[in-house]
Amino acid sequence: MRYFFVLLCIVLGLTAYRAGVVLTNGLPLYVDEAQYWFWAQNLAWGYYSKPPMIAAVIAATTAVCGDAEPCVRAGSLIFYPLSTFILFFLTRRLFDEKTAFIAGLIFITLPAVGLSSLLISTDVLLFFFWTLALFAFVRVLNSAAWLDWILLGVALGLGLLTKYTMGIFFLSAAVYLLLSGRWQVFISLRAWVAVLIAAVIFSPNGWWNWQHDFPTVQHTAEISHLEQAGLHWRSLAEFFGGQFGVFGLVFFPVLLSLFLRFQRLQQLPQAGLLLSFSLPFLLIISLQALLGTANANWAAPSYVAATVLVAAGLVRWQQQRLLILGLMVNIALFMGLYHYQSLAHGLGVELTAKNDLYKRMRGWDEIGQQYLALQANYPQALPLAEERSVMSELTYYARPAGLNIVSWNPEHQLRHHYDLVTSLTGRVGQEFLFVSTGRLPAEMADYFEATEQVGELRAAIYADYQLVYPVYRLQNFKGLNPQ
Repeated sequence: MRYFFVLLCIVLGLTAYRAGVVLTNGLPLYVDEAQYWFWAQNLAWGYYSKPPMIAAVIAATTAVCGDAEPCVRAGSLIFYPLSTFILFFLTRRLFDEKTAFIAGLIFITLPAVGLSSLLISTDVLLFFFWTLALFAFVRVLNSAAWLDWILLGVALGLGLLTKYTMGIFFLSAAVYLLLSGRWQVFISLRAWVAVLIAAVIFSPNGWWNWQHDFPTVQHTAEISHLEQAGLHWRSLAEFFGGQFGVFGLVFFPVLLSLFLRFQRLQQLPQAGLLLSFSLPFLLIISLQALLGTANANWAAPSYVAATVLVAAGLVRWQQQRLLILGLMVNIALFMGLYHYQSLAHGLGVELTAKNDLYKRMRGWDEIGQQYLALQANYPQALPLAEERSVMSELTYYARPAGLNIVSWNPEHQLRHHYDLVTSLTGRVGQEFLFVSTGRLPAEMADYFEATEQVGELRAAIYADYQLVYPVYRLQNFKGLNPQ
């Protein structure tokens, strides 16, 4: 276990360093993180845009250490190391301890893992459950033990409660079983028990979606933009370019070379298994990018098997220099992201809206305090907003009493989670403070007896970038059918 002990020390040291960065960088929560925190205050089996696992994890971490930003993000510092250790044991089972050690090193230093370690996102948990499911799958291929099948079913079910793209695991497994001639697995009782376990674990989210007219499915379709006609080559190119940032400027070309040099790839044991659990996912999201749009991180789980594949190839063909170069480039990338502001200052580069990678996260803590000061003048007023970003950030940084923020949605649209869980119904006579992104909509005055601008929330981030939100006092709501 010498290799595992060395990996353990490296991962724990790197995690402690990342924890230090999270504790000291002072970055406010990004809009998605603030929204996930809001979800965690009202645990349910589903939410407008995601299944419930991310909210459950945030609820657990904040229950331990409070609601400060580092506690909201603590899940990343827990689950990425766990994913690395599972990947080590998976790779050791397929190859040897040296390859497993290298796979663990590559994974924990991936640019995507490095950046995501400072935030909390569904990718953190999806990586974990995908890796755990692949580990269990490899075990059942060799042992067929009941416990391994049960572990596979649990990992798949929890993965589906994290992100629906976990479903691609079933496709990858089917591809491998077909190509390897393991037909008997398709009629195995134990395999179907694992599928049943996954279905039972996932079923509460399915029931939640049924009760709410499948908002998560609707949202997934909307962000994919598959309704757009034609082929979107620019979108595909952007997605493809983004994979260099996800897997690394060195390791992604190495992976592509392995895909393209198929005859050489066949020399690697377990190449078929690793291809089945990396290439289909990457191709599916690439097709989605071509037909609509796809973010670079949407194919992230493909890099679990891809990491093992690259590690095995580098060991097999003794490419130590390439390995060291890839690790150094990846470490330099995520360290540059961690200390972006300090590096810019040291190099004499003035941060602006054009070059600050974190600009969309800045200023919301200040905006929240300004809103609280304004709210004190109108204690009976409820916060009202229309934009998801405003509602998410205000809910976290202003913490209105009972988190009682209301979405302005007189036409009963379903645009975000706040439309789903808040309502203007039954609020006749209510006073609101409307936090707007600009002028008060002209039609809004018809719903209230009086409207007036009472303030402005403003955070000057840079000379060329600031947050500005006018605040309007809306008195005596007339109801959804004003006369």
